[in-house]
Amino acid sequence: VDKPKPNYFRDGIFIVVVLLAVLSFELFSGTGGEIRTYPVPKEKPARAAAPEAKPNPSSLIQFAKPEDWIDNTDASGLATLSFALPGNAGVSAIPLPARLAENPMIVNMWREQVGLGPVDEASVKGLTKPIMIGGSTGRLFDFAGTKPLAGQDDPPRIVSASVVLGQVGWFFKLSGSAGAVEPQFAAFTNFIATLKFRPAASEVNFDKMMAEAQQANPPPAPPAAVGPAWTKPTGWAEKPPTAMRLGNFTAGDGQAEIYVMTFPGKVGGLLANVNRWRGESGLPGIDAVDLANSTSKLTVSGTPATLVEAIGASNGSLSVYHPADGLTWFYKMSG
Repeated sequence: VDKPKPNYFRDGIFIVVVLLAVLSFELFSGTGGEIRTYPVPKEKPARAAAPEAKPNPSSLIQFAKPEDWIDNTDASGLATLSFALPGNAGVSAIPLPARLAENPMIVNMWREQVGLGPVDEASVKGLTKPIMIGGSTGRLFDFAGTKPLAGQDDPPRIVSASVVLGQVGWFFKLSGSAGAVEPQFAAFTNFIATLKFRPAASEVNFDKMMAEAQQANPPPAPPAAVGPAWTKPTGWAEKPPTAMRLGNFTAGDGQAEIYVMTFPGKVGGLLANVNRWRGESGLPGIDAVDLANSTSKLTVSGTPATLVEAIGASNGSLSVYHPADGLTWFYKMSG
């Protein structure tokens, strides 16, 4: 029986989609009524009008690729460039909001993808190396797993480089098995060093980009799960659920917002999410040593979860990080 091959194009794009969704979190406060159970549906391709053709990559980046890099015609709408390399490796180029270039969560997502544990912000700085990308100095991370993915012979490896142009952070990623990535490392670093960015590369329309990506075929979702049952407090106004918000409420005359969301995997891990919530409230980040003093443990549906209070001078939030059965649930209120 042939061993299944990991889809590095799909998995990498999916992680970025999840990251963008997580970074847009804005849950807020609340408290009586009926008990409801919400199913978590499997992802399905959206039925929508065909999106406009993606911009020609040459309108954003001028590049010269090695001869053995093949254009990937099945790339997500998020990828400006996508190439298939020998040995089932891949290279992609994705524009994201510039603030992500400095966010440790994206680093922890790359690490999680190769089977490594999360690191704090201070450790992230020690893992980066400077690298030239299109005439500018960017950051390079190189993460190799210690054991093969299920059914594979070699551990995975991800080499990720990023550079900020105005309000846009460009992320370039070489990924695949360690044996396939190593022979392509020099070609990859030369490729990004010789890029020439067009003026439009610093003016990407992210709303349009995400809309187009959502119309593309999504990666396979985990099996459908049954959402939690809850009692809605009488002071809360229920809003229609959205594609991501399974529970969606407001309270306090709309000044507070509450929602429930779930994602596959660890979504960056507890520490990265704690620091994201603290940052939203204007609080400084913490390291792993202070994590226990800044959080408290509780039980949700019989499984352990973590409560995070992030109360700043003008706004704050109460958030619950709840990993269970291969998913991570977020329950948050803020205002």
